[in-house]
Amino acid sequence: MTKQQNKGINNLHGIAQFSLFVSSYLPLFLLLILRQISVNSEYLNWAGVSWETTKVFGAKFGLSAILIFFSVIGAFGYWKTLANIEEVAKNGNPVTVTDVKNKNSEAIGYIATYLIPFLFQSFDGWYECASVIFLLLIIYRIYINSSLLLINPLLSFRFGIYEIEYTTQNGKNRNGLIISRDKSLQDDCKVKLYEIGHKLYFATSNNSNK
Repeated sequence: MTKQQNKGINNLHGIAQFSLFVSSYLPLFLLLILRQISVNSEYLNWAGVSWETTKVFGAKFGLSAILIFFSVIGAFGYWKTLANIEEVAKNGNPVTVTDVKNKNSEAIGYIATYLIPFLFQSFDGWYECASVIFLLLIIYRIYINSSLLLINPLLSFRFGIYEIEYTTQNGKNRNGLIISRDKSLQDDCKVKLYEIGHKLYFATSNNSNK
């Protein structure tokens, strides 16, 4: 689930990063699938199997088929990744939070910037479908190497997203972006942080301090 970098940073494995990326786009994928099927509904009839019908299917429904395939894989990976992270995060490093900024509103900006523009595209030809896939690949490369990994509309339903400053047990002051089941995280609370990327953490309550 995680891999250890040379500098001691835990990073999510590629399949976990991919699953989080797909999960952030699941609402868009569903809308794109419904739109492509509704726009091309006149082609939804059996015409046998031939090179010509295969080309028509690819042009009119190929994007939907690809999105359905990756959505199923991504949804399962999303569930499995979070389950694994929550389990190992219990062994995170105890810290004291000194300052908290709620970042759940960033998910709204993510939707406006990375999701909505796709809804105004046409998806009835090879060029349009290939363009969408190409753009998604570019966004994916940016996504997995940035804080967007945690700025996820689906994550915001289950977790609070915060930018925090904290003090480690040896007195060092640091900062980072976290997700936590605690949706009312306060200053001076004690939590355990499990690193999942550069200054990206999964936070759990520090039960020993209750």
